Amino acid sequence: MVASNVNITFLGGLGDVGRNCTCVEIDGKLLVIDFGVMFPDATMPGVDVILPDTSWLAGREEDIVGLVVTHGHEDHVGGVVHFLREFETTLYGSALTMGFAQQKVREAHLEDRTSFQVLKDGERLDIGPFDVEVLPITHSVPQSLCVVLHTAHGVVVHTGDFKLDSNPIDGRITDLERLKQLRDGPGVRVLMADSTNADKPGWSASESTVGETFERRFSEWSDRRLVVSCFASHLHRVQQICDVAIKEGRTIFPLGRSMINNIRTAQELGVLELPHRYVDSIDRIGSYEPGAVCVICTGSQGEPNAALSLLAKSDHADLTLEPDDVVMLSSHPIPGNEIPVYRVIDQLTRLGCEVIHDGHEHVHTTGHAQRDELRHLYDIVSPEWYVPIEGEYRMLQRNADVVMGAGHEPDRSLVVLDGTQLTLDEGGLRVTGRVPAPYRFVDGILNDLSAEILDTRRKLSEGGFVHVVVLVSADTGLVGHPEIATQGWIDRDKSVTVLAELEVEVAKAVEASIRDGKAPGDLERVVRRVTGQFVGNRTRRRPPISASVITVD
Repeated sequence: MVASNVNITFLGGLGDVGRNCTCVEIDGKLLVIDFGVMFPDATMPGVDVILPDTSWLAGREEDIVGLVVTHGHEDHVGGVVHFLREFETTLYGSALTMGFAQQKVREAHLEDRTSFQVLKDGERLDIGPFDVEVLPITHSVPQSLCVVLHTAHGVVVHTGDFKLDSNPIDGRITDLERLKQLRDGPGVRVLMADSTNADKPGWSASESTVGETFERRFSEWSDRRLVVSCFASHLHRVQQICDVAIKEGRTIFPLGRSMINNIRTAQELGVLELPHRYVDSIDRIGSYEPGAVCVICTGSQGEPNAALSLLAKSDHADLTLEPDDVVMLSSHPIPGNEIPVYRVIDQLTRLGCEVIHDGHEHVHTTGHAQRDELRHLYDIVSPEWYVPIEGEYRMLQRNADVVMGAGHEPDRSLVVLDGTQLTLDEGGLRVTGRVPAPYRFVDGILNDLSAEILDTRRKLSEGGFVHVVVLVSADTGLVGHPEIATQGWIDRDKSVTVLAELEVEVAKAVEASIRDGKAPGDLERVVRRVTGQFVGNRTRRRPPISASVITVD
């Protein structure tokens, strides 16, 4: 019997930082690894999140045997609710990751669309035709997993996000010994490895080193209120903040919905060692002296509606910052997100707060492997084929360059982008096709946003709009003056004169067209053309222009 090929399809995460999604197919069945979101940039007005496109999976719900989530970051788990609205399937992951997923599913009222199966470190199980093993791997969120697929054509390893931290906060280290066993036993045919920090030299600093900064600096602010912002999922960071704060006699005040929920979930699962007696509600903060307070909040990436942004604008319902407060951003801006982060820092500084960030203190370390770590992992695994995943194209290419320097044959490293399909068989790994993998824009909870609408929003944001209404009579021709409405195109104090000129130009064109016998539909095109020329000549802008020609008796 001929062994079934292993087909790998990338629907997200290759070419961008975010919306990670990999689909593996054996015998017509599909195992999905991660379904994350990517956050929009300034060119995407009104977009809440960006998802992997699922059009390739349409009509194949019966073929999907499960969704394995490698860890609890939004770019890997954030899209599961959207996925479950389309495909009913079981979710697999560590206890903490499943706890995060359950929160999302419960809030979306989709409990009947899925079940949750908790995976333990080192567990091996069958999911449909897939022989799946999960290994512990270190990252910036606890209980991250490396996915190992045992197939008829050899072992396939998907790292998820990772670093090689030898001194993690929870003592849970990457299972390099098991990876060595796989190398020395069946051998690893394909390694798919995180590329996020592939362009950074050296070895990433251990998470524990950030705690040393907390120890040193917290004691300097013994009589001042302390606000620390970090990712709500970064529970190792939260643990260190809490440990040092409590040691300094402070009570913990979680702020921001995701921070409150994640801390509660982590406490319930025993992932976060934080006795309830050291935690209080933000509405009681006024009864504490400043030196007895440590607020841990969301918003370290400058998200407009997150807790820290609201605090910076003095717009938070439960807390107002004072000039003597200390605010620490225990994070680093996500690539492309620098502007909103520095805007928040500036606003906080204007309030008189002392602001601490990674520009001048070691208050953050990455959760992603740097070049020496990638080289070390490669040396341990020694895969036949190497596929960089999870990163912008420059990161993917740099990841491939790392293993080239380790003596890997160039044609055994495949740098591919979203939509690429790979096939593994006896002959090796090769590109065999492409599927649609565009951005899927989400506006609100349910609504997909087309590229056309997004393009219109961009044009509106750049140039406003102009709408012209013209009344015509079959007997008398043009009735009255054209009516022109505009927003965001021209300043109000200039509009009277300019719009009067535009009215004259439109009226001339309409009257000439009526004399030529043009129909109402033709007149609308004439009005749009004349208006567009006028607007472009006057302002060098191209706002959306609409026209309505109404025939009256």
